[in-house]
Amino acid sequence: MAPEPFRATVLRHVSLVAVLTLLAPPVHALRLMDWNVLNYPGSTGPTRDPGFRTVLAPLSPDVLVTEEQTSQAGVTEFLNSLNTMEPGQWAAATFVDGNDTDTGLFYKPAKVSLLGEWAFYPDVPTDLRYVHVYRLKPVGYSSDGAEFRVYAVHLKADKGPPYNTERQTECVGLRDSMNAMPSGMHAIITGDFNFYGGVSTEPGLQSLIESDPNNIGRVYDPLGFDQTTTWQDNLSLATVWTQSPCGTGDTGCASGAATGGIDDRFDLILPTYPWQSGSGLSFVPNSYISVGNDGQHHNVGINAPPTIPEGAAYATALHSVSDHLPVRVDISVPAILSVSATPIAFGTVIVGATASQALAVTDGAATPGEALNYTYTAPAGFLAPIGMQTAAAGVTNNDAIALDTSAPGTPAGSLQIVSNALDSPIASIPLSGTVLRHAVPSLDSLASVTSGTLAFGAQDSASFLPLDVRAQNLGYDALQARLSVGSASITGGAGRFSIVGGFTPALLAGTGQTWSVAFDPGGATPDSEYDATLSLSTADEPLPGGTAQASLSLALSATLTGSSTTGVADAAPRVTRMYAPFPNPVQGPTTLRFDVAHAGHVALEIFDVTGRRAATLANTDLAPGRYALQWDGIADGAPVSRAGLYFVRFTAPGITRQSKRLVIVK
Repeated sequence: MAPEPFRATVLRHVSLVAVLTLLAPPVHALRLMDWNVLNYPGSTGPTRDPGFRTVLAPLSPDVLVTEEQTSQAGVTEFLNSLNTMEPGQWAAATFVDGNDTDTGLFYKPAKVSLLGEWAFYPDVPTDLRYVHVYRLKPVGYSSDGAEFRVYAVHLKADKGPPYNTERQTECVGLRDSMNAMPSGMHAIITGDFNFYGGVSTEPGLQSLIESDPNNIGRVYDPLGFDQTTTWQDNLSLATVWTQSPCGTGDTGCASGAATGGIDDRFDLILPTYPWQSGSGLSFVPNSYISVGNDGQHHNVGINAPPTIPEGAAYATALHSVSDHLPVRVDISVPAILSVSATPIAFGTVIVGATASQALAVTDGAATPGEALNYTYTAPAGFLAPIGMQTAAAGVTNNDAIALDTSAPGTPAGSLQIVSNALDSPIASIPLSGTVLRHAVPSLDSLASVTSGTLAFGAQDSASFLPLDVRAQNLGYDALQARLSVGSASITGGAGRFSIVGGFTPALLAGTGQTWSVAFDPGGATPDSEYDATLSLSTADEPLPGGTAQASLSLALSATLTGSSTTGVADAAPRVTRMYAPFPNPVQGPTTLRFDVAHAGHVALEIFDVTGRRAATLANTDLAPGRYALQWDGIADGAPVSRAGLYFVRFTAPGITRQSKRLVIVK
């Protein structure tokens, strides 16, 4: 035995814990209590009821097992008292009347469901008292794995042979019955065991805790005192004694109560081994206590000095209602995976964008329930947290689920969540998204060209016609962003170059956009070349990940000739080239203009998009000069049959073949 000063320190610590336990608000998933309520109701039930409520109210149990109930009327009376304490919260199992007194079960339907009950005599030769069995399940669970069973007992009383042998007979029958449970069942034996010591003095306890070929019903002592030889008057067990709160010669004890003060551990909670698994149902550490026992009332009444931490009124209530102290334990319930299965659509983004959404994953278990442990498996094209994730009971994690934007594509699939939740441990969430390449600005539809020239040449004032500049989104397909052409600016040229009709922004997919550029010769200095630069700013369409793209730049030039003559006899062009058709698009005739700087063979042909030649407008030798031909849409003697895109191809000496687009609308 430890020296008295050390023992006093331990007991003061225990007392402090008891105070904090009593005063703190209830924090438990399920609280189970057992109490021998002493020949209830007897003739004093109504006078004892307020005392029972005084003890129970601050503990707020969810399941209460009572011994020494004598009738259904008594169960009903006790139930009414509980509902006086916590209105409308309590229900009771049906009273099963056997020999001697029996057990009552009271529970809160909002917290736990009663699945069934039965009773049996564990020692048929004596049929002393029933063992009452209750099948319970926390509310909010459907899996059989959430069920637990309570075996409520009141074993043979009195010390030593033959009584401990009779208790052993009861325990053997009890163990045999429990071994018939489904494997892995969480079960608890609780009640008044009348044990005076550990396995060496109580063969009944040995029968309950020993390892047999069938260990389904094997139980253990959560406090670890099963091997302690003597429980009675053993001061090392002072804080777990439960009988009797009435001292010798005390007044105010319940009628028929045993006296002698606190020195016995009769009332126990013994769980089966699945409670130790660390998953699902489990006991909350340090929650198993003998209610009101501060360890400082050996062989005296609980209301004797020193006053227990819960207070004098609490001690008086324990002293006056029964000759047993209640025991209680808190039960942690299994984790619950709570997550929305609503599809997550990331929409359309551009390569390199950040595309992430928070997925709320909650452990829906009541505090302090089992922590939810879960892992993700993300489909190709998506990202999820790696490794084990954990959410405490009642806590929500906001996990980042992301679209992989490193490469273009249209990924889709289901995000899998696998957890330790007892019900519905797996969740599947559809994911989808589209990742586009960046747009590619170009002045050409076949190659990347971001700069070029637009030369009006040397002409008289009456011959200047607008020239077209066309922007393309090179290589566009369904996995490429559209090209935004947002602004145009012309610098230089003395302000003589302009965009016909003003600039209108465009969003380009597979079809380019044409703007016409005009030169104003009015007041220009003859034979002086005017130069300017046209810049078109471009960017990806406004999507996440969009960036500015290269500007398209054209060098503009034009010269007003000094001669006032017109036509092909004017001064010879310096450059061989073809001008854009005008007008374009066209419903009727269009003018095709070209310059020839060197005499030779010239061809001007029209092709459709399939490469078929639709018309030949020129295929002859021409002298240097400026030429204009008109095409009225006639091919093979009849108007072209289809609207759409056509190509004008120009071949002449000293140049690479040139092509211009022509759009015919119907």
